[in-house]
Amino acid sequence: MEDHYSEKEGNVFLSQVCDQMIANDFIFSALSVGSIIFNHDGIIRQMNTRALEDLNWKREEFIGKNLFEILGVFYEVRNVLPEIINQLNQGTKFIELVPNAYIRVLNGCDKFYINGQFLGLRENGYLSKIIFLFRNYERELTQEYLLNLALAKTKIFPWFFDLERNKMNIDPRWFVHLGYPASDYLSSAEFSDMVHPDDRETLLGALAGQVAGSLNKKPYTYRLHRADGTWEWFEAQSVYLGEVNGMPYRIVGVCQSIHDHKMIENNLMDARDKALVSDKLKSAFLANMSHEIRTPLNAIVGFSNLLTDSDAELDAEEKKEYAKLINTNSEQLLLLISDILDLSKIEANTMEFHYSEQSLNDLFTDIYHAQVLNMPPNVELRMDVPENSFYLRTDPMRLKQVINNLINNAIKFTVEGYISFGYRVAKNGKEVCLYVQDTGPGIPEESRNKIFERFYKADSFKGGVGLGLSISQTIMRYFGGNIELNFDLGQGTCFVARHPLSCCA
Repeated sequence: MEDHYSEKEGNVFLSQVCDQMIANDFIFSALSVGSIIFNHDGIIRQMNTRALEDLNWKREEFIGKNLFEILGVFYEVRNVLPEIINQLNQGTKFIELVPNAYIRVLNGCDKFYINGQFLGLRENGYLSKIIFLFRNYERELTQEYLLNLALAKTKIFPWFFDLERNKMNIDPRWFVHLGYPASDYLSSAEFSDMVHPDDRETLLGALAGQVAGSLNKKPYTYRLHRADGTWEWFEAQSVYLGEVNGMPYRIVGVCQSIHDHKMIENNLMDARDKALVSDKLKSAFLANMSHEIRTPLNAIVGFSNLLTDSDAELDAEEKKEYAKLINTNSEQLLLLISDILDLSKIEANTMEFHYSEQSLNDLFTDIYHAQVLNMPPNVELRMDVPENSFYLRTDPMRLKQVINNLINNAIKFTVEGYISFGYRVAKNGKEVCLYVQDTGPGIPEESRNKIFERFYKADSFKGGVGLGLSISQTIMRYFGGNIELNFDLGQGTCFVARHPLSCCA
């Protein structure tokens, strides 16, 4: 026995099915697509409920009418229905409409896009009936257009995984966004190569689990390699589109770029960490402040009492030594209070600057005469300035403060050798480089990136509260310059303050 119908038997069978559908209105109306059955000459024999609803027709008004006179099937602006009927008359059994075909009522303006097929039934070699099946996808097309319009303004990209071909089908905008040539799919291996090595195992393991039937709806974050060599953060989430025998029919999902959010999150975390560090430093600063202030005050009060105590028998040398200690501690206290006041001005953005043309040789000479008295016994203060003075527009008081802070910092760490300070006009002719160099132990590598932070002290046993370098850096930035730590001069430490010649006043 043959296991298939002959052409004649097939036509008879389809004709019988057609007759049964026409006879049984319930079966015919239950079809989920629009159905119109008409004769080879166009006379409508039957239409189901879906077709009537889509066309906004009433059955009694159109049964028996000529379909060719009231309805057209168009592609672009051409009615292709006559061509279709002609092909069916010539023996074609089945014709499927091209994409973007649409129905239009000839005596009206109603039209909508369709997917459709024409099936020709023959009796005795002649075309007897034609079944026109169509599905109105106008609403789907509109929703798709609106979705694409909305997605075009976002960094959200729909995708689905083709299980049979083992490839990712992704919105072409995804490729363009990452800087690659436009496409709409890539293989699993190509996608794997784009994922950051640190994220690859987790992401591809999750996808493999999805393919194996283990649905996980939670989002996954990962980094993708851009065409320019950078990495961009994404987040993806997927679901199943139907199941067959417990296995997914298709995996669909969306991915979106969360790079901007990730950068904001990282910046906030960095800011939080810095705030925590700053808070700890400020707490340490407040805890040590009483000690820092009390120490010079105790010395001033103690030695002052000794000098004024009538019962104390002091010779002239002792009185001179005590007076010197009182003066030293007074200057230390004054410097401490000055730093605290400057810090408050910086925080309130009220630090004032008064600019004028200043001879740098005169300014450095004043600094030398003031600082030479503060040098430890085995440390020499050296001034290195050109023979002809250079005039710079600056705030002399603030610039002195910077140089003095750098020298005071060098004094703390230099027990023998020298401290040298001076300036040179840079070869680029755009700035003056002012430096302070010492022969101390230098700054440990782990402290070099923190040395300009507020309240930071490379050596907690040294005096001060860790504000001098931070304040000096802030002042130089007000000038439009900065302070750098130079590591190329061998032993000791060298700070270079760069002051632009075109400093705004």
